[in-house]
Amino acid sequence: MPFSKSFNVLLFMLFFIFSWWLMAKSFGYDVRLHQFRVARHEVGDFGLHISLIRSFSWGKNYLNPQSPFFPGKGLLYHYRVDMLTGFLEKVGVRIDIAYNGISAIAFAILLFLLYLFPQRLFGKSVLLGMLSVLLFIFPSTLSFIEFFRTRPISFLLFHDLWYLPDYIHKGPFDGSLISIYFTLAPYLNQRHLIVGLALALGILYRLVPRLLQHERLSVKELLLTGFVLGLSSRVHGLIFFGTVVILVFLFTWLKRLKELSILLVSVLIFSGFHMIQIIGERPELVRNAWFNPGFLSPRPLSLVGFTSYWGWNLGIAILLLPIAVYIVRSGQRLFFFSFLALFILANIFQFSFRIEHNHSLINYFLVLSNFYLARLLVLLWAHNTYWKLTTAMTVFLLIASGILNLMAVKNDFQWYVFDASSQPFIQWIKTQTDPDSIFLAHQELYDPVTMAGRKNYLGHSYYTSVMGYNTSVREKNIALFSQANDAVILGKMRQEKIDYIAVSTDPGQGLFSLGSKTVLENTLSVVYRDAHVIVYKL
Repeated sequence: MPFSKSFNVLLFMLFFIFSWWLMAKSFGYDVRLHQFRVARHEVGDFGLHISLIRSFSWGKNYLNPQSPFFPGKGLLYHYRVDMLTGFLEKVGVRIDIAYNGISAIAFAILLFLLYLFPQRLFGKSVLLGMLSVLLFIFPSTLSFIEFFRTRPISFLLFHDLWYLPDYIHKGPFDGSLISIYFTLAPYLNQRHLIVGLALALGILYRLVPRLLQHERLSVKELLLTGFVLGLSSRVHGLIFFGTVVILVFLFTWLKRLKELSILLVSVLIFSGFHMIQIIGERPELVRNAWFNPGFLSPRPLSLVGFTSYWGWNLGIAILLLPIAVYIVRSGQRLFFFSFLALFILANIFQFSFRIEHNHSLINYFLVLSNFYLARLLVLLWAHNTYWKLTTAMTVFLLIASGILNLMAVKNDFQWYVFDASSQPFIQWIKTQTDPDSIFLAHQELYDPVTMAGRKNYLGHSYYTSVMGYNTSVREKNIALFSQANDAVILGKMRQEKIDYIAVSTDPGQGLFSLGSKTVLENTLSVVYRDAHVIVYKL
């Protein structure tokens, strides 16, 4: 037993070291230059998350959280990880240390649960646990075929592997059939996905083995589980939804409906307000049901295209998984079919504001599927030398693409973004405006307004669409505001609670025509000016 505890402690420490390296590779802060460092494939998402974090650390967003890109409406996006990071920055922790620290701890816990969970499900085996972790870090696709097809077998192959500069396939962004969503990229971009999965696996780790062993669950335990699960809806909405789906199916198949009803009442109490808020903002989520089959399979959708898509994206795992499920006990099979529902539903309906968001449900399914694949590999390894060689080759085929993808993470290009101390405009906004101020400003991916913790009346379209806001009214308002030529229009801006107008002086940018700029200049006071922007106080 002491050896087992020491081994687990050492293993968790190794998981944390790896997790910290992984998170720090994608996000950091240069204290000398006062610049953010963001890896190329995380650039889009981090413009969103830095702004959300700053809305809590430098802005005023705790009591009634709102989107910095769409002020005046409740924050529909799952924001708890950003809020916690913002709180840590507010009390003096550097933003990258806070964000990477939360992410690395959660990722290490996730890896540790991936190690422990299959052993509780199938029986104690270090090999089983380590294979489950390995299959997660190096997910199975057929990307490796392209790598080996375009390079001759030689010593240079190892050089090309070690210095691989980018993912071989980045579907749907580069037109590839193989998706970037089934690499580690989603976990580096969406740190809340890591925390959401860690919470979800913690709940399943505690409940599932006991359910399969027909243990009784107390009312207190069910209520507490519902409390944690309900609150997790603001950590990651789709992972929360996926966990509810898994438990509903499993409790139902095991005929434990009374316990399920207690759990669901608790879940509803602690997640209901958030769900009502989302549905109230976008009622078409329920009304239209968003039937959108095939996920990201080629269009027009066909059986051949759908099968080909998943064959390339799951690799040989798609062939091994049915065998792995067939050989387990009936209760373990019921658990598999409970989370198989996530994959099926994600390939039928669109559960968020963009179809690609369904990847979270598929990632969840793949995480749990790896337990079954790992068990199959352990059973094969237990046979003679021939089967050991076969198992080793199978493992290589399963993780080969994942190894290539990890090299792409290691070698990814780093992009630098100015922060307050090196960007006068951000510094001015931070120090000279009210934390609850709303700006009417040019839409930028890395918006100085939102990076300073303030709000942009209508921020970048990618971020508003990710959060699911209906932007049509504000788009029409901005079209009107851009022709600001009398006091009536300026009054309309004030009615929309806009405090400042930031007008870009760079050619081809900005919201306002030349004539409108003249009206603003003659009517409003200038409170800030530099070579790139003029700010008027409304």
